[in-house]
Amino acid sequence: MINEREIVSAQDSVALLREGIAVLSVEEHEGRIQVGVSGRDDERVRRRVVERLGDVDVWVVGDVSRQLRPRAASSYMPEDGNVLHLRYVVQGGQHVDEIVTAEDDAAVVVFGCICMSVVGDEGPPIDAPAFVMLERPLGGRTVIDGVSGTPLPFRNVYEGIGEPLG
Repeated sequence: MINEREIVSAQDSVALLREGIAVLSVEEHEGRIQVGVSGRDDERVRRRVVERLGDVDVWVVGDVSRQLRPRAASSYMPEDGNVLHLRYVVQGGQHVDEIVTAEDDAAVVVFGCICMSVVGDEGPPIDAPAFVMLERPLGGRTVIDGVSGTPLPFRNVYEGIGEPLG
């Protein structure tokens, strides 16, 4: 959570979350405090936040604090048996939530969804692993990313591990 100048105390966050209101960000902009929250019933949420925190601008970003978004995979590698190792670039609190697959004799298509904060995720991008079980070993089939519609490049992520540096 972004909380510039510690405007929202731990007690404030606990009290609001007990009412189903998650404080996601607190920032000062042009002399006004802006509080980003999620919760059900926008009017109730705004009223309760102002009652608890005082004269602040309340931004209700939705019912929940997270959202799913499609994300193209960056590469693939078959593992033992029917396991397909995929890589996705994520940052901050993002993670791969679901990968839908479809297979035929020529191709495996993967469609990945990333779970992310509705107010944005900060942090450096990282190359994260994700694994799916195929109906049968990959063999010579092409792996296609369903988000971008393009074939994925093969990448051996284990290459170079255990070799001396320098």
